[in-house]
Amino acid sequence: MIVTVYIDESGTHESGYTILGGWVGRLGQWATFDPKWRALLKRNGLTHFHSKKMRQSKGEFKGWRIDQKRTFMAEAATLALKNLEFGFTVVLKDELYRRLYQVEGSHTGGRLDSPYGLCFRHCLSLASHHVIEAFKGKKSLAIHFVMEAGHKNYGDAVRIFEVVKKSREANEQHLVQALATLTSGDKNDFPGLQVADVNAYGTYQHYTRSPLQLVGLAPESSMKEAKKIQKVPIFHFLMHEDVISIYRKFVDDEQMEKEGRRLASRHHQ
Repeated sequence: MIVTVYIDESGTHESGYTILGGWVGRLGQWATFDPKWRALLKRNGLTHFHSKKMRQSKGEFKGWRIDQKRTFMAEAATLALKNLEFGFTVVLKDELYRRLYQVEGSHTGGRLDSPYGLCFRHCLSLASHHVIEAFKGKKSLAIHFVMEAGHKNYGDAVRIFEVVKKSREANEQHLVQALATLTSGDKNDFPGLQVADVNAYGTYQHYTRSPLQLVGLAPESSMKEAKKIQKVPIFHFLMHEDVISIYRKFVDDEQMEKEGRRLASRHHQ
């Protein structure tokens, strides 16, 4: 079974948050969703959706009132909820990133993820887990990730994806075997990236301005529990202090292991 996960970022450097939003669907679900999305755009006089342009009322969104924006967001969310498998958002507070992750540790030299990369790492773990749970029982599962092209930290996501795919940790093999590809694309060409932006933008508005409400966010629970609350759940992955500290410890431990191997190699020479 082929499953595609579209992911996009929303927010600004001044917002205080790094936010990724995404939607997950089977190949057939996306084939059904895409023409319906394009029809929604056409009804609203749009060629594509971009949250930054809507936020700033520029381009095709010039002259849009706040009620028009709210209506479009609600219709977009409803379309996703009726046609896709589940959605998610990942939220990282920049202050926590600087204080708990970017801070110098006892073992310096390890490569740190950017805020974008750290959010993707969290997303890769949790969203993939929910994909596997949602399609439990399928003999073959291939998860493809698509992100917007041109982001300055896209290379960070590529590096993380490749490292995870090469992992030999026994408890990660179910995830490693399901991961297929990570690619990038132009948002104008991919309805999946546009509706991912809708998800990310709704969360951005909730955290920074609150005129638009989060739609159907389910707790961080199992897929089975979430579907009892809402047929098509939207998971909200807020990166708490303990989670960020665990990721930082992982970097330090990895660096310490590299140093240990280097010293051992020198000793045997």
